[in-house]
Amino acid sequence: MKTFFKIFGLLVLSLIIAIVFFFSLRTYQGHKNLELVDHYMKEQNLTEQIKSEKTLYSGKKGLYYKEVKFKDDSSLTYVVQPVSTYKGIVVQGFDSETKKNVKDAKHNAFKKDYKPKD
Repeated sequence: MKTFFKIFGLLVLSLIIAIVFFFSLRTYQGHKNLELVDHYMKEQNLTEQIKSEKTLYSGKKGLYYKEVKFKDDSSLTYVVQPVSTYKGIVVQGFDSETKKNVKDAKHNAFKKDYKPKD
C-alpha cells in the first residue's frame, strides 16, 4: 500500500510540474509575440499613428497578437501578428463592418524573415 501512495504522489507531482511548465511557456511565448509586434510597429514608425489597440490571444493559432486601428486609416482594423515566436510579421487590414480582408489596405505587410534590429 505504501508503494501505491508513493507512485500516486509522484504522478500528482509530475502533473503539477507539467501544468506549471505549460503555463510558463505560454506566458513566455506571449511576451515574445507582443515584443516582436511592438518592435515592428516602432521600426515602421506606426506607433505614433495608433488610434486604438487591443492585445488578444488566439487559441486556434496559439499566439498573442494585436488588433490596431490607425489614425490615417480608421475605417479598417489591422491584425498585427508574428509568424513565429522569434521572427516574421504579418499585418492584415480588415473592414471593421464586414470583417473581410482588404487586400490593398495601406499598412498590409508580410515579412516572413523579419527580426528586430536590436
